[in-house]
Amino acid sequence: MTILAGVFSRNPSVRIPDSVCDTLKKNISRDPSDHPIEFRDAQAYFVKVDIGAFDRPAHRVAPTGSMAILAGEPLLTRDGPTGPGRDVHLAYLQTQWDERDFRSLRSASGTYCAAYFDPRTCTGHLVADRLGLRTLYYCVVDDFVYFATALRILEAIPQVPKVLDVLAVAEITGFGYPFGGGTAYADIKMLLPCEVLTIQQGDVKSTRYFHWDAIAPVQATEEEAMAETYRLFQSAVRRRLRGDKTTFAYLSGGLDSRCVVAALRADDLRVYTFNFSLANTQDQAFALEYANKSGTIHHELPTEPGPNWSAVMADAWRASPQRHEQMPEHPGVVWTGEGGSVGLGYVYVSPEIVSLLRSGNLDGAIDIYLRQQNKTILTRFLAPALAAQLSGHLHARLRQELDEIHCADPVRAFYIFLNLNGPRRHLVNHFNTIDQHRLEFQVPFYDSELLEYLTSIAVDPCLYHQFYVKWLGLFDPAVREVPWQAYPRHVTSPVPIPDNLPDQWNAPASRAHQAALDNDLLKRSAAMLSDADFPDQVLRKSSLRLMRLAWRLGLGNYAYALKAALSYYNYWKISGGKCELPASRATRHEQVGN
Repeated sequence: MTILAGVFSRNPSVRIPDSVCDTLKKNISRDPSDHPIEFRDAQAYFVKVDIGAFDRPAHRVAPTGSMAILAGEPLLTRDGPTGPGRDVHLAYLQTQWDERDFRSLRSASGTYCAAYFDPRTCTGHLVADRLGLRTLYYCVVDDFVYFATALRILEAIPQVPKVLDVLAVAEITGFGYPFGGGTAYADIKMLLPCEVLTIQQGDVKSTRYFHWDAIAPVQATEEEAMAETYRLFQSAVRRRLRGDKTTFAYLSGGLDSRCVVAALRADDLRVYTFNFSLANTQDQAFALEYANKSGTIHHELPTEPGPNWSAVMADAWRASPQRHEQMPEHPGVVWTGEGGSVGLGYVYVSPEIVSLLRSGNLDGAIDIYLRQQNKTILTRFLAPALAAQLSGHLHARLRQELDEIHCADPVRAFYIFLNLNGPRRHLVNHFNTIDQHRLEFQVPFYDSELLEYLTSIAVDPCLYHQFYVKWLGLFDPAVREVPWQAYPRHVTSPVPIPDNLPDQWNAPASRAHQAALDNDLLKRSAAMLSDADFPDQVLRKSSLRLMRLAWRLGLGNYAYALKAALSYYNYWKISGGKCELPASRATRHEQVGN
């Protein structure tokens, strides 16, 4: 199953309206060829669409009468059945859930989410994977709990309130995503990593079946740690392969996708690789060179920056004439190196941050992190009263998140925060548009068993890709024989890099493409500023007009500010002008005890 949605009734005497079920079914997919499958009880309604990327369906009604549906793959490693069959894993998990036992999920290494309902006890559960990668949104409204794997589905349900959460959108524009399980809407939340939401007898309770900060440190030499990391990475790849002999993958000029492709080729797979970088860049040149050395069937499709890369891959893959020479066993599943530089390369943890954390200066470490990552909430174009309330918000909110991670080593706590937040938010657009591009990702660097081990080893040897680069020595020599694109200040390739090849951070878009983007932004910002329903309580129109004019006259580039303002505006329009400001948000949270 690929997309799922549904609703629980919290009140045994209140049935789910037919209109709600019809709306969920209508909006679960935008592809007219999809045929949703429904499961219905007086107190629960599930609807799902499967694009057929995996072999077997993942929905089941048990002999007990309980219903369970699953998106993605749990990939159990220690408890329950072996093998990759989703149907077998779901059947096993469902028998555990019938007994209200979620311990088996601790050994689920895959990317998945699930919904469950037992009519005998009128108990429902929503389940997230250990990293929260497979998005599952929910909203508790009166007698009902609505849920869906794509935010757009809940946006389409009239009964689900869409109230702009101004603080969350400020976090989106300033930090990249809302903290915790927040979304742009005050009443819609995202399940957190390891979270189980239980609906029973009117109550909605949250529990965690695994705690990343409880992982005990391991004592291992660097050589032992590298060997175990390599073993776990290869296991993560093979677990997802299911014995396939042909597949396809992204291949950039960096290390993460290269290691994934190397692991696939180590098992003698036929691999079609795709690179979408602009010509004469490190990303393009190094990918091509490694593809030639490793023996993949390589495709180059230079693409200007900015699109939905899942959709770009889907179009390129389906247009490839070479794939018909030997079609993959799973032509709807693509491999990606997502997550390698965060989990294994410690890309966001600098020695300065480590030093401050170890000295007990958490606030100083947060300031350095926000500065290094250029994360800040822009306030010049916000209404003055609102701007004043946002001063220092990112620092305070990040501190709150870190304070909730209980590790003896504060650096490990920082690492856990990064692994449990950025990755799941980075995949949101992929899953929100999966009904259109129709590709599932295999992300072995996000294997929970692998990351559990990486969380347990010593931190300092891993900084700046030091451990990662040494680890490459366990792969085929071709991995190290080709230069790679290194993050600034991180360990560089021992193979010289030509001076005339820009890296991904300095490879500009073409002038024509950039001009088209600028013109589009000018048009959208003009429409925003001329809207009679302009959100004056959030945005300061006079400041935005001056910024837009200055940009048009070449007096400064204020595109970043206009983009941020449009984020507030777009959610304001979806919300019909209803919004929750920081002060009212704080009051409401105090009233509900959060």
